[in-house]
Amino acid sequence: MFLKLYTVWLGVFSVSFVFLPIYLVLNWRKRGTADGFSSVVLIIPMIIQSFWLRHGLMTNDWTNIIINSLNLSVLSCYVAAYAYYQPKRKYLIGQIIGAAVIIKCAFLYVDSHDSEHLNAAMGSVAAGAQILGLGGRLYEMRRAIKMGTTEYIPAVMQFAVTALMAQWFIFGVITGNKFIAIANIAGLITSAFTVMLYFRYPPLTWTVPIFNIPPQQSQKQE
Repeated sequence: MFLKLYTVWLGVFSVSFVFLPIYLVLNWRKRGTADGFSSVVLIIPMIIQSFWLRHGLMTNDWTNIIINSLNLSVLSCYVAAYAYYQPKRKYLIGQIIGAAVIIKCAFLYVDSHDSEHLNAAMGSVAAGAQILGLGGRLYEMRRAIKMGTTEYIPAVMQFAVTALMAQWFIFGVITGNKFIAIANIAGLITSAFTVMLYFRYPPLTWTVPIFNIPPQQSQKQE
């Protein structure tokens, strides 16, 4: 009973995150263009979720199937909106083709395994892709250290993603899915280091919620 309720909660909580980029779309509409924004933040999650979707299909995990199917559908709409508002579409087209090639090659690699190891191979690919997807966050951390401030690492989004990964980690543990557990523990470690940066390099103009870390400008005035 607990697992069923937890699965429903996790599904609702996870799906809610896919609607966050709608603020980007509204911004593009207001500006009349998506020029200057990167579509990579939309394409990379689609690759990762494609891997988790196939893993769910192979293991008959309906939680993964439903969540990732819905997420892929909504992300496709965001990509379409980006294409509509982006006057320079050649990079987007290249990224979509590249994503399709990566997904196809990954599936071919998985299919090269014998039936006994197919599920494990797909799980390893999905978990590995999610861990590699942390590269963007590592770049943000490196940039914050170089600039001496976490001004451009939104705390609310950071804490929300951390909460989501923590719940997926718990789900992986209680269901015995080591691939989900490993992928999300890597994300939690990255989040822990990011939170440490808020203390070492506070934002310039805003207070970090929860920890109530004042901005650097306020500290200088004192």
